[in-house]
Amino acid sequence: MKRSNRLVILVGVLLAVLAFVGIVILLNSRPSGGPGETATTVPVLVAKVPIEIGDEVTPDKVEVAQVDPAAVVGTRLAATSEVSGQRALYAIPEGSQVPAEAINLGVATPIAAQLLAGEKAIAFQVDRVTGLDFLITAGDHVDVVLSQSVAPVQQTQESVDAGGTPRFETVAGLGNVRTVKTILTDKRVLYVSATRNVPIANQATPSPGQEGQAPAPAQIDTVVIVIAGTDQDAELIKFAQNDVNELGSMTAILRRVADADEGVPPETTTGITLDILIDTYSVPIPNIVVLPAP
Repeated sequence: MKRSNRLVILVGVLLAVLAFVGIVILLNSRPSGGPGETATTVPVLVAKVPIEIGDEVTPDKVEVAQVDPAAVVGTRLAATSEVSGQRALYAIPEGSQVPAEAINLGVATPIAAQLLAGEKAIAFQVDRVTGLDFLITAGDHVDVVLSQSVAPVQQTQESVDAGGTPRFETVAGLGNVRTVKTILTDKRVLYVSATRNVPIANQATPSPGQEGQAPAPAQIDTVVIVIAGTDQDAELIKFAQNDVNELGSMTAILRRVADADEGVPPETTTGITLDILIDTYSVPIPNIVVLPAP
């Protein structure tokens, strides 16, 4: 009888041990992130292939990976559906995270990270008309057209007779004349101080008693466009727009980004002056109308 009792006790102890081990295994195998628990990883987008500046970021070039929350880079994108061909603002190596800053999803991107070797960041200011109604945004490509009023000049007779370095003088009796020319082509936009293409956060604060209503969008009179270029480009921009109060001298022309990828060459232009308007485009010269004497 005593032997039977010992056997029952032994079996009970063994069953208790097995039950305890099973509970421990079950608890350790439960997935994290359940109700009331903190997830140990979060999903991010990473590049499946190297993505260069200006490349289209499409769902087939990225994949979802799980990383520690502390390892998230920038503003996290968690699904491949969040990319749809936006242009990369900076180079993304294979296996690196693709944050919102990389494809201009309403988040500012450091200017220096967008520059290629030898490039410089160059700024100029445009108004509503010369800036395409403020629809330009980072990642676009633009041409820049210059319009200036230039005093007519002619070579001095003294320098002609001397046969040395030509010297020029303004033509007496003639006022300044307009001349227009495309001076820069296919320049990548790095930054725009304000754009109507994406919502601008905190544009206005609701007035007292209007809480809950959508704030009115801030009025935009001028914006600054920053492009990637060379020191020579910067000299052209500085000459064309000497100070911030000088508007209208430069116009930003939006171009198709894929032109460079497809090898479309920049258009060769003649520029426009009054004589070109008359000779090439047959713009008629107004005649002087003499009224008969009464």
